[in-house]
Amino acid sequence: MENKQINLRIHHFFDVIRAFGKESVKPHSYQHSFHKIAEFIRINPDLKIKIVVKCDSVCNGCIHYVNGRCDDRINYREDFASKEKLNNYADKRIMEKCLIKEGEALTPVQLCQKAGLYLDNIDFIYYGNDSWHTKQRKEDVIEGLNYYSKLHGFNL
Repeated sequence: MENKQINLRIHHFFDVIRAFGKESVKPHSYQHSFHKIAEFIRINPDLKIKIVVKCDSVCNGCIHYVNGRCDDRINYREDFASKEKLNNYADKRIMEKCLIKEGEALTPVQLCQKAGLYLDNIDFIYYGNDSWHTKQRKEDVIEGLNYYSKLHGFNL
């Protein structure tokens, strides 16, 4: 990961920040690159992140990344069975509320500075998920934002 730009779904960015707020990031049984991307973001606040609505740098190595798509299934919502379709839906809602365009390249610091819009709209973004999970997500993102902003010396 020597280049200083990665492709990332916006919800994956907030998942990384959320992870900073709750625990150390370890390899996952799906074998995706989340833990590597999280560490890269943690130490590179000036990294350029190109926002995409498709499989991204986190998906590299994942057992569900097949022919450029995610074949994972979910069972916790009635309106979606495809994880990829739910992710596309959530990403578009986040981008709409955070005023981010697909293909736009922003740094982690710039994305963190948009997090207020994400947090203000989190119930709308994740409408249909369990409310307790959305509440916990919000708390973890806030903790992660505090961690990351202190680590790199910027204001939110």
